[in-house]
Amino acid sequence: MKLMKLNYIKTLFLSASIAGLGTFTACDNAEYQALDTHAYIDEALSGSSSKLTVQATGESSTTLNIHVSNAVSTDSHFKLVVDPTILDEYNTKNGTSYIAIPEGQYTLPEDIVIKAGNYNAEASIVTLKAFSEEMVYSGEAYALPVRLESTDGNYPVMPNTGTYIILAENIVEFSAPQFIHGANLSSPEYAANPETYSQYTVEVRFQVSDTNNRNRAVFTTSDGENRSVLLRFEDPQSPDEANGWAAHSLVQIQLHNGYVNPSHNFESNKWQHLAVTFDGATYRIYVNGIESGQLACSDPCLKFKGIGWFTDGDGDQSGWWRGCQILVSQIRIWSVARNATQIANSMTQVSPNSTGLEAYWRMDKGTTETRDGRTYTIFEDATGKGHTLETSQPITWVDGILSTDTATDWK
Repeated sequence: MKLMKLNYIKTLFLSASIAGLGTFTACDNAEYQALDTHAYIDEALSGSSSKLTVQATGESSTTLNIHVSNAVSTDSHFKLVVDPTILDEYNTKNGTSYIAIPEGQYTLPEDIVIKAGNYNAEASIVTLKAFSEEMVYSGEAYALPVRLESTDGNYPVMPNTGTYIILAENIVEFSAPQFIHGANLSSPEYAANPETYSQYTVEVRFQVSDTNNRNRAVFTTSDGENRSVLLRFEDPQSPDEANGWAAHSLVQIQLHNGYVNPSHNFESNKWQHLAVTFDGATYRIYVNGIESGQLACSDPCLKFKGIGWFTDGDGDQSGWWRGCQILVSQIRIWSVARNATQIANSMTQVSPNSTGLEAYWRMDKGTTETRDGRTYTIFEDATGKGHTLETSQPITWVDGILSTDTATDWK
């Protein structure tokens, strides 16, 4: 009875899937009758993709389960093939820029067999090798788009549930600069040649040792015409026991004509991610990839003139950041309003060739130069558009950090 019920449910699902595919020819409709037996990827019933964390060494594996809508009458053979067109469609739909994993970096099952009388094959193992140095250095986002095909022609494959994408999130080892009393990072290029965006996103991944003071600027920009954007640690002014928030642990969006506090706070001594987007009418703040507040603004500051990250005057014991240690990574400015999925899927790395990415500072290495009696550390723009970021603040480099680390020890 359970098998009959399962078969009935799957048949209904497949019938609905066919109906949702849109226009077919009469011949196609005849070929895909609801009561016919069809093959599909079981994981595709609940979504078009899933994420696999690729280890820094060795191999990493995931499984896909190949099913049919009715028990097959004879042994039936299938295979998985890589189809980049699936990835093109996914990128277009989701605003992402994944590229297909190069041949030789993955292993697919050679023969997938559903034996007579069965509804499914044994679990199919898909293996990805550790990213090559070239892949890691490129900063590209990789994925493996696969399509299920019948090799003996016994049973057709459903078009919409016969494809699947494995998003490869590789573990990256990197270094990061550690500051104390404030980082005072700025971009000479944005100061000399301001840029105007009708939409934008700013984001950064960082770790702070405490939230013991208010008015600590994470990001700031002003257009020179009394319009500005400031992201700062501010409220609550005292510990919020009801929400479990430490004092000053909310990063507030402060505009020239309004402000909003997020619904999620930041914790000390943990890697966390902040993003703010503007779509031309509304600001949205994201804390660790979760939308945490909105602020409508009809008079936005769109000109990026003189940007700053973790700024604090001279960055000494007299400033708002006094005594606080800061680790900084993955700073970006976009000329598009990124959505929640895009932000959540790229907090630790992103392709420097991504559409709308205007400036990207990985913060994993820097060069130094001396001018005006000061030593400056300069961070290059990974997009190649020439927006350097620099600071004269002292830096302690912390090495051996993994992108999957939730926290890093201070030096």
